[in-house]
Amino acid sequence: MSRFSVKKPFHQEIVSRHIGEIRSLLHALELRDLDDEHENRPLMDMYETGDEIVLEFDLPGFRIEDISLTLCGLTLVLNAQRPREQAEVQGRFVCLERSQGSFHHAVHIPCSFDPASVSAEYRRGVLRVVCTKINDLKVPIKEIVD
Repeated sequence: MSRFSVKKPFHQEIVSRHIGEIRSLLHALELRDLDDEHENRPLMDMYETGDEIVLEFDLPGFRIEDISLTLCGLTLVLNAQRPREQAEVQGRFVCLERSQGSFHHAVHIPCSFDPASVSAEYRRGVLRVVCTKINDLKVPIKEIVD
């Protein structure tokens, strides 16, 4: 009998947890790889309070109808679309810096949170997403008897 056999279940738990985190991160990276190379990525801040994870995205000049949020496991996916304004321009552009087109950002939320409590607010060009943290992720287990 191996001298490490006593700790095997503990090691399996740690390895399983790390594998789950790696899969989640790879999924987030996979979502980023789906982006077209010409798509823009809005700037984001993420911070943690005692009970919440808060994400703030800079999206100036967007209409709320053009913003989409999707929750995919522990990954929050932001998609937004801003077409070029077809204003009458007399002459030609000398400088063109304002972004238009598709905006995409996939963010891995770093802790357990309640998906039903996620809320979002768009004000003054900032999209604020609040995720309420939960201490223990409780997964319902249903026993099926033949």
